[in-house]
Amino acid sequence: MEQTLIKTIELRNGLKLNFYDISRILAGDRWYVGMIARIDIPLTDSLLSNQPLLNYSVDEIRNALGKTVCFQQKRERHYIDERKKDALLHGLMDSFIKSTLNYFSQPDFPEKFVHKEFQRHLKQQAWRQHDHRG
Repeated sequence: MEQTLIKTIELRNGLKLNFYDISRILAGDRWYVGMIARIDIPLTDSLLSNQPLLNYSVDEIRNALGKTVCFQQKRERHYIDERKKDALLHGLMDSFIKSTLNYFSQPDFPEKFVHKEFQRHLKQQAWRQHDHRG
């Protein structure tokens, strides 16, 4: 899937919210219109030593999640008239910004999201171990 960076917003917490256009032509004058919103969260030592991640070592979290955790959401519409695709793309982006920008800008968003992803990883590991036993 081809992705074109179309907008970057610097958040108050130091992160960047990037928007990518993933639209493509379907047939004739009909388009799939889509955008991806992405925030890359580097797993710095200072981030990983904050609550609620104190119960785990920095190495343990990095080994599980890597050097960066990526928040990503997609918004999309199908079979859009070519004349309406640009306005729709910008509308999807504007709607996303209005509904989420304040949340993503919060100082504790990075550690909350990393904690959630790490908990998801631990849950997956537990299920994998359970599947191999049964």
